Amino acid sequence: MLDVGGGSGAHSIGALSRWRNLNAVVLDRPPVCEVAREYAVKHGLSDRISAHSADMWSEPYPDADVHFYGMIFHDWPPEKCRFLAQKSIESLPPGGRVIVHEMLFNDDRTGPFDVAAFNIVMLMYVDGQQYAAREVSAMLTDAGFRDIEVKRPSATGAS
Repeated sequence: MLDVGGGSGAHSIGALSRWRNLNAVVLDRPPVCEVAREYAVKHGLSDRISAHSADMWSEPYPDADVHFYGMIFHDWPPEKCRFLAQKSIESLPPGGRVIVHEMLFNDDRTGPFDVAAFNIVMLMYVDGQQYAAREVSAMLTDAGFRDIEVKRPSATGAS
């Protein structure tokens, strides 16, 4: 799994704790990769999590079967999200997958309230915004991905 813009590696740590045969690469800037390495050691996963220092916009992605974007798309306008989706489809092997983890608006963008409230922050401080599932699906479809699924957390938060 390639954790694009993976920060501390928290998503990778969670995934590796759940799937024992999975390995992860956290892709981020050099100082952030140092933090990811520290957390991998702290959680006893340094043999399964590595960090790769790179610029997600201009440098190639390392090999992986899955690309994970955890709370990345909302930081960017649609054209940059489409760029990332295109970059993923071009670098994934046949049958590779992409996972986009975001807080999603409903399809008419009227809620839920927590997504709408967070969207205000995004609009004020970054170039991005919260998206509806249909918008993220369209970005992935435009890049060439097929069989797109949207999975929402259950009401209890358990998955």
